[in-house]
Amino acid sequence: MRLLASRGDTEIRWDPADEESVTNARKAFKRYGALGYLAFSTPPAGGDATLIRSFDPEADEIIVTRPLVGG
Repeated sequence: MRLLASRGDTEIRWDPADEESVTNARKAFKRYGALGYLAFSTPPAGGDATLIRSFDPEADEIIVTRPLVGG
C-alpha cells in the first residue's frame, strides 16, 4: 500500500500469508479512510485503478491519497 502525501510517499507492506502484517495494513487502511483519504486498487497488468472501500489483502497494489479539491 502506498500513501501519497505532500511530504513524500509512505509504503506499507503485507504478506497475505502473514496475518499480523495483514492486520496492521488493514488498520492503516481504516485509519486513512477515517481521515477522508481515498484508496485505489491497481491491477497487476496495468490498466485503470479502481476505487475501493475495504482493504483487500490479495490486491496487487493499493494507492491511498487525499481527494483533490477542484475550483
